[in-house]
Amino acid sequence: MECKFHRPTFMGSRQDRRERYDQATVRDCGEIAAQDRLHTADRYPNLGAQETIGRRMDAAVLPIMWTTLVVYAVVVIGIGLVTARWIQSSTDFMVAGRGVSWPLQGVGMTSIIVAGTTAASLGALGYTAGYVAHWWITGWVLAVVLGAFSVAPFARRTGAATITEWLEVAFDGNVRVLAGVALAVGLFFSPLANILGGGVVVSGLLNVPVETMIVVVGAIALVYLVLGGLWAAVFSNLVQYVLFTFAFIIAIVYVLLTTDGLRLMSENLPASYFSPIPHGPVPGIDWTAGSAFGLFFLMFALAFGGTYWHRAASSRSAREARRSWLFGAALAAPFAVVMPLAGMYVRAQGVELADPQQAFGVLMAQLPVFLAALVLTGIIAATMSTVEAGVVAGIAILYRDVLQKQPRIARLLQEQWTVHTVRGLTFLFTLLAIIAAVVFHRAVPGVGALAGIAFLSAFSAAVLPSVLASMLNRRYCVKEAAALSIGAGGIYTIYSLVTGLFQEVHPLLPSAMIAAITYVVVAGVVAVTGPWWGRGVAPAPVPVDQATGAGARAVIEEEQR
Repeated sequence: MECKFHRPTFMGSRQDRRERYDQATVRDCGEIAAQDRLHTADRYPNLGAQETIGRRMDAAVLPIMWTTLVVYAVVVIGIGLVTARWIQSSTDFMVAGRGVSWPLQGVGMTSIIVAGTTAASLGALGYTAGYVAHWWITGWVLAVVLGAFSVAPFARRTGAATITEWLEVAFDGNVRVLAGVALAVGLFFSPLANILGGGVVVSGLLNVPVETMIVVVGAIALVYLVLGGLWAAVFSNLVQYVLFTFAFIIAIVYVLLTTDGLRLMSENLPASYFSPIPHGPVPGIDWTAGSAFGLFFLMFALAFGGTYWHRAASSRSAREARRSWLFGAALAAPFAVVMPLAGMYVRAQGVELADPQQAFGVLMAQLPVFLAALVLTGIIAATMSTVEAGVVAGIAILYRDVLQKQPRIARLLQEQWTVHTVRGLTFLFTLLAIIAAVVFHRAVPGVGALAGIAFLSAFSAAVLPSVLASMLNRRYCVKEAAALSIGAGGIYTIYSLVTGLFQEVHPLLPSAMIAAITYVVVAGVVAVTGPWWGRGVAPAPVPVDQATGAGARAVIEEEQR
């Protein structure tokens, strides 16, 4: 007998969402769901409520789990100690000396999307909506493929280590400062969201508080990032890729094959759960973006709004930057195919979860002890890989756009002090992200990880119109329009955060629309009135690409031709 699961909306306050979800589950499933749970309990005696799973892991597996985590921590910190010897300047720390090969960069790009937030979000979306959840990764793949033929090689040819350096060349110093503030604040939410997402998934399995897992994951990332910077992140990505491949592909396939999971899902889930095509609002995505297109636009804003710029900037050449992004998209595609099945499988078993983000943790209880330990480490590794991306990019912007722009501080930052300064900023940035993740979890329980990604994308969207204008043609570069559009989008995003409006309306699309409209209107007015300050286009010094000798201004002229 088939149970037509209700597809609840995640709009409104947390209490309202929970009440609607509980009422809908009882109304739509009723006795059928109860019978399915009894049937599942007979066939799968190791499954049950989340508390039961936690107690079983605590009694039998917990020592093995923690031992595995300690070994993993020793390995990645060892990588940090080795790569620390390669750090001779701030450029080595932030962009790895522009010497990262395209295979390493591709693995690093995949590590950005296959993260703790993805484990929590895809499990939840698969549980509540079905296979359409694959758009969380598919949207990223499409955005990165587009970026591989546009923003990735463009970023490498400019020679700018950060997107904000390029914006100063295209517009002026005021735009650089405003964009730096917006992106630095937005990037702060990246480690926050991913540490929190990984903590939610793992905490239920190990029967420990989310706050404890936040501290554990954050502490490991903090130590080896402070030691080795982007070099440490790049080489640890290799270890992490192997681990989260075990966690998110091999483990899911293993459970489905050993428990006849495909038949279980076909018998207990409605047909709509198996459709990969967007078919109306998706539960959970209503809150995050509105549709599958909304997920694509979220990833597009991250790829083109400057969040991934430092990854392209650290490549050996523009050609290798393109290859690395395409390779990263190819590596991520299998995760889009397999990961939605985890939440669907848990739903088909009739397991009721108060927080669907814990669906992947429930699946892990099906695994043998050794494989479960590897999967647990894989989730931690996936979480840390994206923590690295946010921290390194955020520090690069803070150092180059805040400290070096202050004359008194800049005079003190002789080269022998730059590495120490950047490491100090990395320590503070990561530590504050850990503390903020704990606070966010308590402030918006159940949606904290998604809220973090929401603000990361919204601040990136505020900068997006200026970035696109600078890439299209120099005549579209209007410094007044860029400054006011970034300010308008950023102010709305802050207002959404302070007032709690983000719980009703995702800040991404409003921020993007406000910034785009402001840019177009102000550019039109400036075309009539003339520049409001300075010259039309600032003749600022340009960064020079060390590999090719091409400056950013030459890139603009090349794009015009």
